Amino acid sequence: MPTSPQKKPTSRAANPGAPTLRAAVLDAPALLSALAAAAAHLERHVEAVNALNVFPVPDGDTGTNMSLTMRAALEEVAKQSPAPASGAPPTASGVPAHAGVLLEGLARGALMGARGNSGVILSQILRGFAKSAPDMATLNGDAIAAGLQAGYDQAYRMVPSPVEGTILTVARDAAAAARAAVLGTPAAVFDAAASAAITSVARTPDLLPILKENGVVDAGGQGFFLLLEGMAMHLAGRDPALAAVTPAVVARAYAASSDHDAPYGYCTEFLIERCTVPLDGVRVRMLALGQSVVVVGDDSLVKVHLHTPDPEVAFAYGRSVGVVARAKADNMDAQHRSAAAHHATLFAAGCAVVAVASGAGMTNLFRSLGAAAIVPGGQTMNPSTGDLLQAVLDVPAPAIFLLPNNGNIIPAARQVQALAPGKQVVVIPSRDLPQGVAALMAFNYEAPVEDNGRSMARALAQVKTGEVTRAVRPALLDGRRVAQGQAIALAGGALVAASARLGTAVLALLRHLGVDEGDAVTLYYGADVTAAAAHRIAGRAAKEFPHAQVHIVAGGQPHYHYLAAVE
Repeated sequence: MPTSPQKKPTSRAANPGAPTLRAAVLDAPALLSALAAAAAHLERHVEAVNALNVFPVPDGDTGTNMSLTMRAALEEVAKQSPAPASGAPPTASGVPAHAGVLLEGLARGALMGARGNSGVILSQILRGFAKSAPDMATLNGDAIAAGLQAGYDQAYRMVPSPVEGTILTVARDAAAAARAAVLGTPAAVFDAAASAAITSVARTPDLLPILKENGVVDAGGQGFFLLLEGMAMHLAGRDPALAAVTPAVVARAYAASSDHDAPYGYCTEFLIERCTVPLDGVRVRMLALGQSVVVVGDDSLVKVHLHTPDPEVAFAYGRSVGVVARAKADNMDAQHRSAAAHHATLFAAGCAVVAVASGAGMTNLFRSLGAAAIVPGGQTMNPSTGDLLQAVLDVPAPAIFLLPNNGNIIPAARQVQALAPGKQVVVIPSRDLPQGVAALMAFNYEAPVEDNGRSMARALAQVKTGEVTRAVRPALLDGRRVAQGQAIALAGGALVAASARLGTAVLALLRHLGVDEGDAVTLYYGADVTAAAAHRIAGRAAKEFPHAQVHIVAGGQPHYHYLAAVE
């Protein structure tokens, strides 16, 4: 599974019902099992995704809407093929014989039960996937990649004014990675899609200004990533339930949310049965009535979503062209006021994390993992004690975990502990950025300070890290001569390898760190490395360590061409 920015399982307990990593195809029971695991994974993270809905309030709670949409999709299949126990997902004895038939039922259930803009878009992704595989009894990796692409294409066509930095962007990037997956198994394709999705989620603040202004990643994109991650984990034999939950939100967003006074109106949704006008006609009318318009469906059933100050006008139009069902209108102004009050006090009684980071990708990664504040700094730009202290004081939480992410910054971080009145400051001595990522992935803002301290310290002990850079001058390191310009691999500050080629140094570093079967290997590539070059090196690593999961993340960090983590 991808190693960032999501929680790692706390153990390697296998999921005995899951297909193996090498399974060539998914039949309908295996596909449904994986989808149910993905839905459950999203549901466990609902509050973390909802916390991203800070400003503006788009549809209420994105995490809840996407989770309920997935639940409706699974319930539709359960209706067609009753589950053996009440409330349980359908099992092999109650599953359609063909994967294509299963997907068709899921798509219809998602459309009927879609909630909010994000839920409607998710239903269209499922619909496109289903349309790509109508007669397929099983799905191989190529079919899954084609389905993810078809899902994105379907969703993109149905959104009148697509915006970059949303779930559509994440779905597109995930589909592209799935198509480019070197290994052709379903597990490998979903793993590649999930890895690309979380990298895409981390970039959403750079694409959508409102996200950057409020310090959050896109909620819909995060929800879609969680679904892909749940699939990838299940198919790799790991139980998604073992993944801890972390909020992907930063503190300054809460203060910003209270500054908005303009009305949001009503999040309005309804179905039109036996619609007598084309979809485009309904869409044009809805665009005249409000914003965030999504109109999807066919001649027999149309799903409408929009934000409007007067939902009754929209309902009246629906009744004029068909039969209106499942109509609802949620007051988003009231939701906003409630959310603002909740967010204003969220950190007041809990814990938060302040992290030092450099590089756009690494900075966004720490933000998306839930760091409340980021202090710029790193290898050649060590922040001062005053810089760290100010960041700690700016976060409205009584307990702060400080991640220095560099050995040179740890002493300054320890000084903050005695300088922050009224704050309990705990320094987690992370010596590099990958260690900081591992520690932050073990953090839970609702857990007691002591529990968080133990979990984060344990995460540091479990991750093995190193870096690859180029020598800026000739040197003698650990008894070995290094020429200027050579690629050098370091682990724990000690020289591991020196080579003319970066890829050779990266592989030598991974061998030194020790990559065992089932390990997750993450390569964070720096500002001086292209994505294509990083993919090539990751491909070489995947071939050398076929039983590990190799992923790449665009870190954008200076100085270090690659940072490596093995867990």
